Amino acid sequence: MRLQIHPVRPFKERYDLLPIVLISAIVKGAVFLLGIAIMGFLSTRAGLPSCGSSSASNVSVYIAPYPDIEAYTDYRDLYLRCLVTPFLSGSGAYSLPIVNNYPPLFIYTLALFARLGSFVWFAAIPLVAFDILTVIPFYKICEDFVFKENSKKLSFAASLVWISNPLNLFYNDLMWLNTAPTTFFLLVSVFLFLKKKYSLSSLSLALSTGYKQVSFIIFPLFAVIMWRKEGFSKKLALFLAIYIVSLILISTPYVFTQTQFYFWALSFPIFGTPSGYSSSGGGGENCGASGSCFSYNLSDPTKLTTFLGIIQGVNLKGIALASYSYLNYVFAFAFVSLLAYAAVRSKREEFSQSDVLVLCLAAFSIFFAFFGRGVYKYYFTTITALSVPFLRSKKDALIFEAFCLALLFIPREATPWMAVLLLTLFPGMMTPKKDDER
Repeated sequence: MRLQIHPVRPFKERYDLLPIVLISAIVKGAVFLLGIAIMGFLSTRAGLPSCGSSSASNVSVYIAPYPDIEAYTDYRDLYLRCLVTPFLSGSGAYSLPIVNNYPPLFIYTLALFARLGSFVWFAAIPLVAFDILTVIPFYKICEDFVFKENSKKLSFAASLVWISNPLNLFYNDLMWLNTAPTTFFLLVSVFLFLKKKYSLSSLSLALSTGYKQVSFIIFPLFAVIMWRKEGFSKKLALFLAIYIVSLILISTPYVFTQTQFYFWALSFPIFGTPSGYSSSGGGGENCGASGSCFSYNLSDPTKLTTFLGIIQGVNLKGIALASYSYLNYVFAFAFVSLLAYAAVRSKREEFSQSDVLVLCLAAFSIFFAFFGRGVYKYYFTTITALSVPFLRSKKDALIFEAFCLALLFIPREATPWMAVLLLTLFPGMMTPKKDDER
């Protein structure tokens, strides 16, 4: 009997999950190192000016060779100087110089890593790590729900496309902005929802919302789909309860001790606007407390009708400003329409897991297009991980990558219109045919 020696293979399958995670770590880690080199490897938080001492919110901190790319230095000049350093010095999480739009889990995570290491870049480790790990639920969604034949190879290829997405590499891995943690937990929630593990999906969605509240947009969508699929069942009640209770726990004690200010700071002014602040949630940074002027500079988010106020040769600033108060009504109408469509669609026999992904993409696109407060380009990194329906063909994959690359360089005032453009592509993805017939 001859002894047969088989070569040792580091991976059971070259298109398995582990190799793609390593590739994600290498590619995004390399970009992270570039960011460290730019920021200064040995620079420390102690060397940063205190918040406000050199106009931390001044537009000058955002200057870049091409301003429309929105190369914001928020990580250093806002997150570290105005959130983390005051928090570690004993200030309450919602008694900080700048609190708008930063939920508790984001502040806690950065503060924890800042405590562990004093280097400026150290607190960015979890932001990049979450971006690296997002490839795991992305791959599993592709493998289990999108590609029926040769699923590992196609899932591997789709994951490579996501890893190389220019929006993620620039905003998440180089500039260290704040969407990576919420995107990771959002995609985990979507994966678990598709697996019908609704309780765990609800918990993961709550964690995602605890990092950036934009994930809330998916909660009513999932609730409607569950209602149509499961009826008014215990599963639905548990899904709703876990999400709500988890958010209350994440928001404790601020939701009880600073109720009005807490909801306003997270752009949900359901209890009114605190005295001295703008009802738009901007804090009166550019227009004073009333917020009643047209303002558009590099630090301002872009709204759908912002372009009207910057047209040369004609003064339409008043029209642009007046239109802002109606955008949230347009958003509400569009979103409720989407929920109604989801309620009808999810009862059909041909409703598939891919359709759920398209509906999630549509929900975020409606938000980015019509949200009255406005958006920044880096918000779109949240939906790149939901781009799986675009990756079922080479042509669509190239279109989506080109879309993301174009988004980086287009004028800022066109940003919400790119979300409108995305919305026009979704009806063709919601076909009546089943996945294996497409």
